[in-house]
Amino acid sequence: MFEKKYTTNLNNMKCVINDLTQYFKENIVFLLCGEMGSGKTTFVKNFLYELGVKELVTSPTFTIMNQYELNGFKINHLDAYRLTTNDDAEPFLEEMINSFNLVEWPENLNIDFKEYFKVIKINILIIDNDSRMYIIEEG
Repeated sequence: MFEKKYTTNLNNMKCVINDLTQYFKENIVFLLCGEMGSGKTTFVKNFLYELGVKELVTSPTFTIMNQYELNGFKINHLDAYRLTTNDDAEPFLEEMINSFNLVEWPENLNIDFKEYFKVIKINILIIDNDSRMYIIEEG
């Protein structure tokens, strides 16, 4: 288990992303935690573009889950803001197996992600309008 902290602005999160690209594998989940407007979707967009995703990366707030593909590899971006129970998440959980996953608002789900995935938790704290602290924890 490890913990790393970064403080950076929203336009230059490359140092955070570079440290996390090593986890782009099957059955990994990034749990993105932070208050509304902290930059969870912005992080996902930058991370996926850095990996090489060419598609437009958008917020799945209304669709719940967006899926992308990179070199035949499935990527799921789930926004659980509007989900509240394990029953709501069940079909999405099944879709996430054998994929790389990014989940916003994981605290809204009653799922033990560690039962299914290797978990990387990313806490995003607002420092000011443009700056964020990223606290990365494995496990």
